[in-house]
Amino acid sequence: MATCISKQIPTCAPIPIIHNNTSIHNPANIDASNICFRLIHQYHGKFDIAYTNCKRQWLTHGQLDFSNNNFDRIDILTIHSYDDAILERKEERSMKGVQLIGLQERNLHSMDDYIMGLKMILDINRDIGHLNNRVAPLIADWPGQLFVRKAITHLHKRDSQYSIPPEINSFVPILGPLHVSLNSREQVLIVYNTFFQKLFHFVFGKNKVLAKKPKPWRINLLLDLAYSGWCKIRNIIITKFGCICKDIEYCMVIDLLDNVIPATLDIYAILFRSGSFDEYVETIFRIWTFALRWKRHNYNKAPLAFLSDIFYWQDINHPFAEAIKLFLVYFNDYYVENMHSKIRAHTYTNSNTDNIIKQAYVIGKFF
Repeated sequence: MATCISKQIPTCAPIPIIHNNTSIHNPANIDASNICFRLIHQYHGKFDIAYTNCKRQWLTHGQLDFSNNNFDRIDILTIHSYDDAILERKEERSMKGVQLIGLQERNLHSMDDYIMGLKMILDINRDIGHLNNRVAPLIADWPGQLFVRKAITHLHKRDSQYSIPPEINSFVPILGPLHVSLNSREQVLIVYNTFFQKLFHFVFGKNKVLAKKPKPWRINLLLDLAYSGWCKIRNIIITKFGCICKDIEYCMVIDLLDNVIPATLDIYAILFRSGSFDEYVETIFRIWTFALRWKRHNYNKAPLAFLSDIFYWQDINHPFAEAIKLFLVYFNDYYVENMHSKIRAHTYTNSNTDNIIKQAYVIGKFF
């Protein structure tokens, strides 16, 4: 099902597509030269430092302040539970202000599929005109970004063989933080499966079975257990071995416990939800280095598209660069996941398309 929903940011002024005669759309799509320039001049040496040490620096220098956010352990462990009725929900789990625009039965496996899905929004816009020469951020997973970017690119080509609605120009695909978090956590368990198998059996017993693809809550639990245990012994281990030990197994475990696990735990649960924009962007960059090292399909490219856009908007001083920084927590794919969760809870597996759509509209009335 193709699902279109909207979330208004009441205190944010409309963002124009064209600012100072420059379009919001990056003509290079992924500008490798700009990314390399930033990596050399802005992020040089940062990824040589373990994430845990970076986080301590942020806290020491007052760049992060969690005092008003109360991200307790239960909240972090249930971060991929999309039900907004759970007791530990936070404000961003509320569906208040979310509008269901439309649903279609669509595979979403091609550019044409996404164009037809977006027409649900464009058909309404013809009557109200909210998107006329204005930006509509589109928070999506990798296929959503890929095919919408492809449509926008073909729209700007004079010799394109595709017929693209010009209104598509309003949409700006943005990396979904929830999918980054979920996919990176899953990948950590896959890459370091031997380690987590031993941890799992040590904690829960040798007769218990850890699935090849555990549910998100179990992945979160194992990552949290590993990092919590590491925090208890970290200073002792670092003092004893320091940074001079070159044993490959030692270096691998230190990188896993001091860098990979905390970065994947924090990227959405803490950095994104606290609105820590600069730290969030830096950690997206860091997680991209993990995906590149693991040869992770799609996510060795998706963060680059996000980073390239952010750097482009900053370079041209487009107002959207400031908007996403100030209102980061709204640029969230949680809302559509929550909607899907509600639909699944209120429909049967044998429900036909019409019944699912009708039920979805009923659910949408109670947001």
